Amino acid sequence: MKKLLAAIALLAIVTSGYSQGRVNFSNGAATPITLSDTGAPISGAGTYTFGLYVGTAGTAENSLVLAITGANTALAGRMSGGNPAPLTAPWDTGTAPNTYPLTFQIRGWSTAAGSYNAALASGRTDWYTGKSALGTVTPTFSPTGAAALFGAGAGNVGGFALSPVPEPSSIALGLLGLGAVALFRRRK
Repeated sequence: MKKLLAAIALLAIVTSGYSQGRVNFSNGAATPITLSDTGAPISGAGTYTFGLYVGTAGTAENSLVLAITGANTALAGRMSGGNPAPLTAPWDTGTAPNTYPLTFQIRGWSTAAGSYNAALASGRTDWYTGKSALGTVTPTFSPTGAAALFGAGAGNVGGFALSPVPEPSSIALGLLGLGAVALFRRRK
C-alpha cells in the first residue's frame, strides 16, 4: 500500500511539471463582436460559436487548426471560451519556460450550422460567419495569468463583425463578373 501511495505521489509531481499553456479566450466591453448588417452587438447566449484557430508563429491563415471552442455569453457583444483556457497538444507549447509564440485567429459562426466551414458552405443568409485579424500569443503557465487574445496590445486582436452568409447565387454572380473582367483585360 505504501508503494502504491508513493507511486501516485510521484506521478502527481511528474505530471504537474507538464502543465498546459493557457490563454484568455474571452473578450471584454472594449472589443465587442457585432453583426455587420445591423451594427448591433451579438446577443442571445449560445447563439454563436467561436473557435480559436492556432498554428506555430508565421502559419498562414488557411493552415491554422481549431484548438478551442467557446460561445457567446448573455452579455451583449461578448464571448467566452475560458479564462484560463488550456491549449492541448500540439499547441500547448511544451512546459514553462520552454514557450514559443503562436499565430492565432478567432472565427465565429451561427451555432445552428455546426461548424465554421458548414456555415460558409450553407448559403443560408440567416446564418452568420466572421473572423478576427491574425494575432500572435505566447501561452503562459500557472501561476502567471492567462495570455490575452483580445485587446489593443501587440499581437492582440480587437472585436470583429459577423456577416450573413452570402447566397450561392450571389457568389456565382460575383465570380461571373470577375471572369468577365479578366476576359476583357485579356483581349486588350
